[in-house]
Amino acid sequence: MPAITINDLAQFRPIVGELVVEPDGWGVVGTPTNFYATAEAHTMAGELFDMPIEVRWTPSSYVFDYGDGTTESTEASGTAWRGTEESWTETATSHVYAERSDVTASLTVVFTAEVDAGGGWFAVPGTLPVDAPSVGVKVFEVDTVLTNGDCMANPSAAGCG
Repeated sequence: MPAITINDLAQFRPIVGELVVEPDGWGVVGTPTNFYATAEAHTMAGELFDMPIEVRWTPSSYVFDYGDGTTESTEASGTAWRGTEESWTETATSHVYAERSDVTASLTVVFTAEVDAGGGWFAVPGTLPVDAPSVGVKVFEVDTVLTNGDCMANPSAAGCG
């Protein structure tokens, strides 16, 4: 079997997963918006040079493009917020937007590969960057308003209306 290169394996197209934006595709100016990647290590079977092989793809790094001109390269895929106590807290892959806008965020997952052609796993030199589908993010400005009670129950109360 000839030497296998990362370009030979590109035809297998690793599963890139998706870019997730919390909360639900929007953010607030000056407050952390959470981003994370769902890409995971996985194995694919196929044929290369007329021989059956298995390819094990492993995410090695991530390039987050937050859509406002800011990018971050990291080995961290990020994590989801766990419950309301973590909402709006900064994470390793969160981003704070400076101004109100509608942006398109994107993610590139960089994979390494190992191959088994029946004689055990061996690493393939190089990496393969794969783009995940982009995600629209709506960034809002929020003003705090103090009210005197429940505005639903008493719409004419101070601060309501």
